[in-house]
Amino acid sequence: MLISDGRCFVCGRDNAGGLRLEFSYSQDGLSAETTFVPQEQYQGWQGITHGGIIITVLDEVMAKAAVHKGYAVVTGEITAKLKNPAKVMEPLKCRAFIEDVKKKIVYARAVASREDGTVVAEATAKLVIIS
Repeated sequence: MLISDGRCFVCGRDNAGGLRLEFSYSQDGLSAETTFVPQEQYQGWQGITHGGIIITVLDEVMAKAAVHKGYAVVTGEITAKLKNPAKVMEPLKCRAFIEDVKKKIVYARAVASREDGTVVAEATAKLVIIS
């Protein structure tokens, strides 16, 4: 059984060192989204957001989409493409979509984009359903 104790690095309200992101969901329950504004502590090269933190947020938004649809999941596999650099303090809209569910796997995809629609990163994941 998966239990949330409020300490998740991405969404946990009780994690002082976490991102504390809030998520919203589509009416059909097949997508989730959040806006992530990376602070300076999440930079790689000067002024550029570290790609790993962006991928972390994409991983979480895909999991949130699955959980909102009623699946208790953990990430089994994630594949990501970093397409354009994201500046520190640049708001990124991160959206995820459930593409399919087969046996014990939720297939999801996610996109992080700038306010002008430029894609910064894309990811796909196989989320393992935990009974």
